[in-house]
Amino acid sequence: METWTSVTDVTDAWIGEGAPEDYLKIATWIEKAEREIRYRVPDIVARIEAQAAEIPSRTDLIDTARDVVVAMVTRVFRNPEGIRSVSDTKGPFSTSTTYGGDAPGGLTLTDAEVSKLAGSRGGAFTIDLIPSTSPFYVGPPA
Repeated sequence: METWTSVTDVTDAWIGEGAPEDYLKIATWIEKAEREIRYRVPDIVARIEAQAAEIPSRTDLIDTARDVVVAMVTRVFRNPEGIRSVSDTKGPFSTSTTYGGDAPGGLTLTDAEVSKLAGSRGGAFTIDLIPSTSPFYVGPPA
């Protein structure tokens, strides 16, 4: 299966120092991230293919999937040991860094990322407070 994300997508999006240079290792983690997405969002491949067939120039879903893969892989490379927090004290000075998330440095999808890929925008329903007799009424959402 072809991947959605290239190694250069990850390296080009890198911010700051310490960009990974082992392209084979990056490619391996990209494949793992995409497998995790396919597991957590089982219909993603069919939806990407349907979007490409329907409107070839529209790439929203595959671009979003690529963004999520880059974020997942970046989290792994930024904190490969999965450390929760680091403290350093020298004399009267101390610094500390705390990594967020349930599994820092792990190959995980956040709830927001799953929501983006699943296409859900939250909420079970909406209530239109503008009466249908109003000149500002636009009808139910499409």
